[in-house]
Amino acid sequence: MEKKSFFKTKEGGLTIAFIVIMIAFVIIMAGVNMSSDLVCLIGFLLIVAAMLYSPVRVYILKK
Repeated sequence: MEKKSFFKTKEGGLTIAFIVIMIAFVIIMAGVNMSSDLVCLIGFLLIVAAMLYSPVRVYILKK
C-alpha cells in the first residue's frame, strides 16, 4: 500500500479548509476595523470557498 501525504487525505483537505476559514475570519475583522466592504467581501468569499471544498470534491470531482 502506498503511503499518502497527510494533505492529500480527506482529513488533510479539511484541515486546510479550516485554516483558510480562520485566515478569512482575520481578514473580515481587519475589513470591519478599516470600514472596508471589499475586504470583508474577500474574507466572506474565502469562507464560502473553504466550506464548499469538501462537498465539491466528494460529489463532483471524485465521482
